[in-house]
Amino acid sequence: MSKIVVFTEECFKGRTAEFKHNVHNLEEKGFNNVISSLKVIGPPWVAYYDTKFAGKQRVFEEGEYATLDDKGSFSSLKIIVDDLDNPEIQLFEHGNYQGRSVTLRSETNLHDIDFSDVASSHKVKGGVWVLYQHVNRHGSQLISFPGDEISSYLPLSFNDVASHVHPLLPKP
Repeated sequence: MSKIVVFTEECFKGRTAEFKHNVHNLEEKGFNNVISSLKVIGPPWVAYYDTKFAGKQRVFEEGEYATLDDKGSFSSLKIIVDDLDNPEIQLFEHGNYQGRSVTLRSETNLHDIDFSDVASSHKVKGGVWVLYQHVNRHGSQLISFPGDEISSYLPLSFNDVASHVHPLLPKP
């Protein structure tokens, strides 16, 4: 069974709700911009700042999150049901898939391969990938799904900021 359990207060207190399916608009469920802690059981979930899976986003893998840095920010939730096997992403230095490129199949600190803060576009050939603004999975996130081809990070306010990439992995 996969689900996300959300709470209006930190440390799993306050009003609570359990979701087993995507929620396009948390306002309809009485939980818009009030989630302060949560628990994920099963596959990862993506929390979006805007309704209909738009805006800034944050991924939550299986586990308990007693305090959220961006509490009170989420307006929609989406369960990840994509195939997580054989992750592969190709990052490009410039928009429209131009310039230097690197193909990755595992979690990578982009500082280690001299590709930090330069990526401007990418193609996901397999798996679901999380690109982070800072190393060690910190900062703003950009989640990308199998088949995604993002020709420019400019409209996403993510240009030249990726410093770390992490594929979501299937549970053993």
